[in-house]
Amino acid sequence: MHLPLSARVCDEVGAALNWREASASTNSDLVSRAAPSDLSDLSDLTVIATDTQTAGRGRLDRAWSTPPGTALAVSVFLAHEPGGAPAPALDPRRLGWVPLLAGVAMVRAVRSLGVTGAGLKWPNDVLVDGRKLCGILTELTSTGVVVGAGLNVSMSVQQLPVPTATSLVIEGVPDHGEPVDGARVDGATSSLLDRALAAYLREFVQLVGRWREAEHPAGLRPVVEQHLQTVGLAVR
Repeated sequence: MHLPLSARVCDEVGAALNWREASASTNSDLVSRAAPSDLSDLSDLTVIATDTQTAGRGRLDRAWSTPPGTALAVSVFLAHEPGGAPAPALDPRRLGWVPLLAGVAMVRAVRSLGVTGAGLKWPNDVLVDGRKLCGILTELTSTGVVVGAGLNVSMSVQQLPVPTATSLVIEGVPDHGEPVDGARVDGATSSLLDRALAAYLREFVQLVGRWREAEHPAGLRPVVEQHLQTVGLAVR
């Protein structure tokens, strides 16, 4: 798949993008590669993405499936020692912020595409008026954290797995190619999936940088709270 905008963003933020025509699970791909013996080819901010995931997983290993080509599955590896320098990532008080920050990144990304009603449901879902648009799955390994996101991109109402779900197209975001940032990239237009992936990666890497630099993770609370739609509510 041609992903000019996502490739450009990855170059800017120092991420390594690996596109798969299909994957059983992008999270499982990175978790299996995160074993200490396999780290020779796995660097910090390694990204695996696909639009066809055949054995996706949610929290508690619940099944997550979508019709081929209609959703974005993207996983990012956050090394415990990026660049060889230890990061304070293993503190449990810090780890709990990772799925929330991934959710914030996705909320910001889809809002930039025009889904103004998107917000975060604690701890790991992006909703639009109560309908699920994206889920987040974060997994801890001995060498880093794998952060996965599953975004419904072009599914129609008939293709939704449950009636309480939605997609970017259902929310009115056009699925056809459009100019990127008001200009074409390398003479080409960018697909909706490319625009969504690029926007998410740009926001997520920026938030990860703040998370790593923060002396106290509670300092990130205002960043999360302004996107939470469940403050003061019971969450199931």
